Amino acid sequence: MQAATRDEIEAAFGGWTDKEELFVPTLDEIDWDARDFLGWVHPGGHLGYLVHWSPVDGELKGTVLRRSRRGGKKPHVEMCAWCHHVHYSGGTAMFSVSLKGSHGRHIFGNVVCADLACSLRIRNLIGAPPWASETMYLPARIWRMQRKMHKWLRKADRL
Repeated sequence: MQAATRDEIEAAFGGWTDKEELFVPTLDEIDWDARDFLGWVHPGGHLGYLVHWSPVDGELKGTVLRRSRRGGKKPHVEMCAWCHHVHYSGGTAMFSVSLKGSHGRHIFGNVVCADLACSLRIRNLIGAPPWASETMYLPARIWRMQRKMHKWLRKADRL
């Protein structure tokens, strides 16, 4: 991913109101070359933020996602819909976004890595390697992850 400044990231979110505070993490230690998108979670845990360069117009786009933790009493295995990393209980969360202009009437959800660090996981840069590893080449996994993310964002008219 091409590097972005804090001002560019804030501008990518567009119509953010003064009443709500946009939480942007520290950008100093981000390895931009190892990312296909920048994703992070609000400290409160209820929101996720996604910043990426649009394949449609090449502009930096920002999307606020609603986050809900998935849970259950029994331990279980979960898989991220974007990077296909297999997690044990609690490693994924349901992120949802409403269709642009629908005022929350049409919502699209996806089960993704709970910390939105798919770009780093697909390259085995964080955490333990998955116990169900893939044999696909890295460029093919990256392409698949980007395609799935863009398809989801296109449905919500966020590209």
